[in-house]
Amino acid sequence: MSFPKVYVENIKKNLLHIGSINSGNIGYNRLAFSNEEKKANEWLEEQLKDLNLSVYKDSIGNVHGRLGSLDKPAIAFGSHLDTVKNGGLYDGALGVIIGLECLRVLKEHGYQGVPLELISFVGEEANPLGGTFGSRATAGLIKDGDVSDVELEKFDLNMSKIKEARKSDNAYLSFLELHIEQGSVLETTNNQIGIVTAIAGISRMHVHVIGKASHSGTTPMNARNDALVSAASIIQYVSERATKQNNDIVATVGKLEVFPNSENVVPGDVQLTIEVRGSDWHEMKEFEQRLTDWMNANHRVEIAVGVQKHPNTLSVNVQKAIEKTCQNSKVNYHYMVSGANHDANSLTEITEAGMIFIPSKDGLSHHPDEYSSWEDIEVGANVMLQTILELSKKVN
Repeated sequence: MSFPKVYVENIKKNLLHIGSINSGNIGYNRLAFSNEEKKANEWLEEQLKDLNLSVYKDSIGNVHGRLGSLDKPAIAFGSHLDTVKNGGLYDGALGVIIGLECLRVLKEHGYQGVPLELISFVGEEANPLGGTFGSRATAGLIKDGDVSDVELEKFDLNMSKIKEARKSDNAYLSFLELHIEQGSVLETTNNQIGIVTAIAGISRMHVHVIGKASHSGTTPMNARNDALVSAASIIQYVSERATKQNNDIVATVGKLEVFPNSENVVPGDVQLTIEVRGSDWHEMKEFEQRLTDWMNANHRVEIAVGVQKHPNTLSVNVQKAIEKTCQNSKVNYHYMVSGANHDANSLTEITEAGMIFIPSKDGLSHHPDEYSSWEDIEVGANVMLQTILELSKKVN
């Protein structure tokens, strides 16, 4: 096989086509399980069939396209085609489109190595069934009772279909996902490629801040029990403590509900959510305990545990394959942790998984102005292609 190379023209054309499958006027809108997400995946199926690959949609809607034998374990790669509301062009879709182009180029160059499989996972973004839905089902991470039957029925799904989508532990030799960084590390360090070492864990606490509602005009300032003032103090403390941490922990209060939420009533109750992310679960839990102790000592609160997702270390073997490719191609690279969750996180349950990041301008994502240059995209696509070949050599 002659030395293959990916050029950006087909990637650009296909990515812009996916962007045209859109239900909104602001940004890109292919929400999880929407008609637009389905149309995008149907388009992908047709593209894969045009390449004469083995193509199928599994029981929950994930699209698979394979080059090579169906009876042997494959090197898999892919991402997702759904978006957040008013999202950007590149998040998720770029990884699928580059994977498609890698398959096209390798087939044209007569690739005869181990089987290769592109996967487009459904429902990666936040949705009523939980984010990274398609990849979690593939990895067998959705258990009975995790999602209500009522919610599943809304999307014509059930636990039988979810279990049917589960792949065996020997289905894939490895999994590789290319994604925009969604942050500014690569841009600020002037690197072209990020090699992801781990995906941060997520831990959420739902905090009920208890005060006492009263008339805003007749309650003196020194007699108030204002839940929103207490909540503001908590928010400030969370930010200050996270800033002082000597590790990669980040903490956010991004959801706030005020009751009764009236201009002329001192707030009596506030519901807020504290989200903590980091690469070390023990450090995350220690940080949360510090927050809990301080809140209990200084405010009247009730605290409930929310989402708990442990951090995951990605495959060292896949990281080394990406690094070798970068070195051979004279591409600048940077080892880094992903603060966002991705489908690759789920796949660590059943195979060796790795991730390639390309730069995001100004670190912006989940926004209509999300942008990665075509030059960076072409570099990333070729690192992806050569990493797939490097991984295939290790098998052969």
